[in-house]
Amino acid sequence: MSLCIEAKLKEIVHDCSTVCCYVSLSEEVHTHELITWMLANGIHVIVPKTCGTTLEFYEIHSLDDLSEGVYGVLEPISGEAVAIEACDLVIVPLCAFDEACHRVGYGKGYYDSVLKRAKHTLGIAFEVQKMSIIETDPWDVALDEILTEERVYRTV
Repeated sequence: MSLCIEAKLKEIVHDCSTVCCYVSLSEEVHTHELITWMLANGIHVIVPKTCGTTLEFYEIHSLDDLSEGVYGVLEPISGEAVAIEACDLVIVPLCAFDEACHRVGYGKGYYDSVLKRAKHTLGIAFEVQKMSIIETDPWDVALDEILTEERVYRTV
């Protein structure tokens, strides 16, 4: 299913100049191959790094620019921070979602702290992660779109 989502993502990102993309853990939609493909196709890849209670973003030039960081997630080793506003697209992980593009993350609010500033947000998930409704709090930020192996959900 990750390969199906990856193929759809390549169609979406091929015209982007700069894409922020999370580096997947084993249970998430895989992004390692997508990141490698974007780098090979001249797309600037920005990757999040946990900093206190928020995220900072750094450009990478290969997967070798990453090392294990907070919660076992691969994060940029070094570099100059890049503003999330500079990214044409921000690809976001999630645990669950609903048709209104609300997401459940991992409960720390790292992405919610920065997503309001992003130009365009896209969650990627497996269709089995869809819930009928997700109750939100005032600080929760809905995504612009969520892509699964079956379809694209968009905010109204």
